[in-house]
Amino acid sequence: MRTRHLPVIIKHTVMVLATCATLGAAGLSQAQQPGPPPGHEQRGGEHGPDQRYEFRDADRDQLRRHYDGDLRHVDRNRRPDFHAGQPVPSSYRGKIKPLPQDVRRGLPPPPRGYQMGYYGGYAVVYDPVSFTILQVMDILR
Repeated sequence: MRTRHLPVIIKHTVMVLATCATLGAAGLSQAQQPGPPPGHEQRGGEHGPDQRYEFRDADRDQLRRHYDGDLRHVDRNRRPDFHAGQPVPSSYRGKIKPLPQDVRRGLPPPPRGYQMGYYGGYAVVYDPVSFTILQVMDILR
């Protein structure tokens, strides 16, 4: 009697394993998506229009000193336009590099949940979930 049910048990076991593998792969895919680092999850109401950030004039000098080598190689005619209130163009989202800790220490801290990054002569403060730019400084100006 038991051997009669063996093919059904094997079939169900294979289906369960296939389902688990599919769900595991989907979870890994989600884990690799860009988003906030651990501890910076977006919470309701946190990223509203009342969020503000202002770079100071002295910040431009500090950023120029740090990125001097990179700024020499920026093609001013082929870089994106970053504007506060607009999203980072999708083709540049993976290219924004976090500002190093020693540079961030000399700048006003960003609002909670926002990140600071650099790309192509721009320092940006942005929402890592929506990629909306809160503030941008063109270091080349």
